[in-house]
Amino acid sequence: MKVLAIGRRRAVVDTAIKLLRANGFATEGFIADADALRALDTGEITNLIIGGGVEPNSRAALKQKAAARQVVVHEAQRGGRSIEEYLNDVVIPTLERQ
Repeated sequence: MKVLAIGRRRAVVDTAIKLLRANGFATEGFIADADALRALDTGEITNLIIGGGVEPNSRAALKQKAAARQVVVHEAQRGGRSIEEYLNDVVIPTLERQ
């Protein structure tokens, strides 16, 4: 399993990478769509986390590429939670069930 996180704030993406890796998930993360799309093209990514700040057009392109590669997409809905709380409460349990 390899996770890709994309967001618009470097600090948030870095926090996600650090926390996911600490929980045993190979993870990379980007703030630029082009980098994320290239990572999806490698065929190594199994899960994509799209941050809440990613714009609708970018989100659609990422989801389309992920679908073509059979990558599971997680769209962030933090609901006021910190990135750590969101990942611990929602994403990590989902990844562990896969």
